[in-house]
Amino acid sequence: MNADEAALSLTHPLSVSSIPASGGYSDDFLAVANLWRVIVAAVMKWPSTRVPDIFRLLYAIARAPDNLHKGEAVDDEGEKLTWAKFPYFGMIWHESTGADMRPGQICRQYSDSTLLALARKLYLKMKDAEAQLVANDVLTMNKAMIQLIIQALEKEIDQSDEQLAPDEATGYSQVKLDFHIPAASYMFKYNAGAVHEQVVTKGLGDWTNRQLPDGARDFQNGAERWLFWRKRLEQSSQGTADDMVKVAAQASLEYMSSIL
Repeated sequence: MNADEAALSLTHPLSVSSIPASGGYSDDFLAVANLWRVIVAAVMKWPSTRVPDIFRLLYAIARAPDNLHKGEAVDDEGEKLTWAKFPYFGMIWHESTGADMRPGQICRQYSDSTLLALARKLYLKMKDAEAQLVANDVLTMNKAMIQLIIQALEKEIDQSDEQLAPDEATGYSQVKLDFHIPAASYMFKYNAGAVHEQVVTKGLGDWTNRQLPDGARDFQNGAERWLFWRKRLEQSSQGTADDMVKVAAQASLEYMSSIL
């Protein structure tokens, strides 16, 4: 079975059936959510060598010609939901992977170093996959993704970042370089041009001050912010950080240079 045949077998039952009448508020969401959960689980559990197969399947799903639930399922504007826009995928991605959790919050959960290392590995696999999903137009680059980079590269790191956060709010604002820098490197690897467009070309023009994360700095323009990021990455690539951070920082610099 090729990707198109697999996509048809997955989408056709949802395309030709009516919305389940279970009386719930989100009945049109249930069936497609189950499909996305299976695909998200594959993204997270399969080896990286199989990820291209998942994207081939997603591309094929996007080409499915039918609307969801015979056209009965609509978006907030009343437009019929199509497979091309991967409806609800982003919601399921965040729900299933905990993509909104920040490194400091993850560190609070694991006092054992071995378990923490496994949690970091899983987090970075998720961030790698997330960046690829953005690059392939399955997910939309959102402000939280840019906020994570700003937090990693602009916040003044101090002793409080090295300690275990006393609460979730503190953990949310902490910078853990062995999480943040590799995560940022994945976004630069697959989406350096898109990040540059948001930060430099548009200058975060649609952002309010409240949308900037704790530790964000003031810059005259986006080009100045981009240059500061490069300087911070250069410091990380040559400083006292562990090898994983140094390698990720150097890789980020190369990805950033590739678009200029």
